[in-house]
Amino acid sequence: MNELGERIRKLREQCGLSKAELARRVGVSDVTISYWENGTIKRVGHSRLEPLARALRCSIAHLLGKARETSDGSHAIVLSLPLYPLTASPETIGISAMPISHLSMGFIDNELIRKDDYLLIPQKLEHFDFCPQGTLMLARKCARFDGNGLYLVEKNARLMIKRVEQDFDMTLNIFGDAESHDPEENAQSNDLVFHAAIPVIWPMQVMTF
Repeated sequence: MNELGERIRKLREQCGLSKAELARRVGVSDVTISYWENGTIKRVGHSRLEPLARALRCSIAHLLGKARETSDGSHAIVLSLPLYPLTASPETIGISAMPISHLSMGFIDNELIRKDDYLLIPQKLEHFDFCPQGTLMLARKCARFDGNGLYLVEKNARLMIKRVEQDFDMTLNIFGDAESHDPEENAQSNDLVFHAAIPVIWPMQVMTF
């Protein structure tokens, strides 16, 4: 029974990845992905395990079928999300951006995490509304407004965290926090570039990884 291959296939489908996309993230050919999944290649090389687990958002232990069992006999899947440094530069989250780490999300309900979510941490000497130094943000990719809330947005080639709300006339307004002195606060904004919604912000001191 090809348990590893079946596990790779299921995790890939859960992440919404094609074989070609998974291959690109791992650094192999899509033929290799097919061989892993159908059992033609029964083992994944050590150098490929970490990028494969990262792309499939699981621990290496779970990928290899060695995840710990919960009290009901099911396997506990600990997701791993990429962590990016947040600066005012849009290059922070650009295509060529590289994460500074990957964090196992043992401190959060896995059901909260969706495909392509990632983590952001404000860098020193940078100020962002609603998320001071020592906080960690869950970022959910989006290209447009999707309900009132916090968003990572770009305006005038600068990344910002703002609360965006929609009026009854469908006009979007942006707001900073109480300590913000940005002259554009509370102004109508039709020229924002949306990068991500921010559904959760955690203080670092309450986390265990």
